[in-house]
Amino acid sequence: MSQEPKNSPKEAYSEVTIRLPEHIVRRFDELKEQWGLERRGAVLEKLLDEFFEEEKDKPKS
Repeated sequence: MSQEPKNSPKEAYSEVTIRLPEHIVRRFDELKEQWGLERRGAVLEKLLDEFFEEEKDKPKS
């Protein structure tokens, strides 16, 4: 069973191309397998969701 993020019908998506060092791509592949995802993009999306969620919870200085 895939744990791909569910696209909301109201949420717009854009396609982004990035260049990453091979060691980071290998780590993405490890996380993809560990999290049961099908795409590297889903790994990046999950990581960014977590990052921005943490940023939102931090008190502003």
